[in-house]
Amino acid sequence: MDRFAPAINPSCLSIYQFIVLSFYFLEGVRAGLVLALLIGPLLVLLLQLSLRQGTLAAFAGALGIWVSDACLAAATHFGLGGLNTITDSVYLTKIIGSVGGAVLLIVAIITWFRKPIDLAAERVMPNRNGLLSAFAQGFAINTFNPFTISFWSFFSVTQVHDRGLTDEATLAMYAGILLTIVLTDSLKVASARKLRDFLTPKTALWAQRFGALVLALFGVVLAVRVWLV
Repeated sequence: MDRFAPAINPSCLSIYQFIVLSFYFLEGVRAGLVLALLIGPLLVLLLQLSLRQGTLAAFAGALGIWVSDACLAAATHFGLGGLNTITDSVYLTKIIGSVGGAVLLIVAIITWFRKPIDLAAERVMPNRNGLLSAFAQGFAINTFNPFTISFWSFFSVTQVHDRGLTDEATLAMYAGILLTIVLTDSLKVASARKLRDFLTPKTALWAQRFGALVLALFGVVLAVRVWLV
């Protein structure tokens, strides 16, 4: 090494690395907004959980979504479970789409026939089984959604592996996506809590039935679409 070469200040190098990682983090935030702001069955699920069972149950459902996304991100990145193979396999995609559609239809039927929300009653903290049920609904609907799997698989291949990103840059991008999803889902739950204050018994019933119909519609479209592709 040339002894007369200028020395690099470690603090300047750290600042530069922080700036670079910040740009990768912002890329993840942008991708997370695309995924989080789409109006789909998960939004309807969080609204229904919040209106019927309260904020804690809605957050339990959101936690199921977050855990599902984290698992799918890890699986696509490290190749666990062969998710890239799944997205390329028409047969496996049809199975996943059918299961996801069936889950949505089951949740829709249960929502439709449930007793209407009693707005005058005091909110009761959900028990452990209620929280586990909410968690399972969020986890299942998100996991058995071919769009979610395709998103994570496509992002992992095109934005991470093909670009040859370092571990630090990869972690920054995934952190940006997941943190954005957590924040936007939390905002949805908080908004649903405020919505309850403006409902009447009649509009609450309409909201419940409308949510059930939307979930059923998403389920039918999901199941039919994978068989038509």
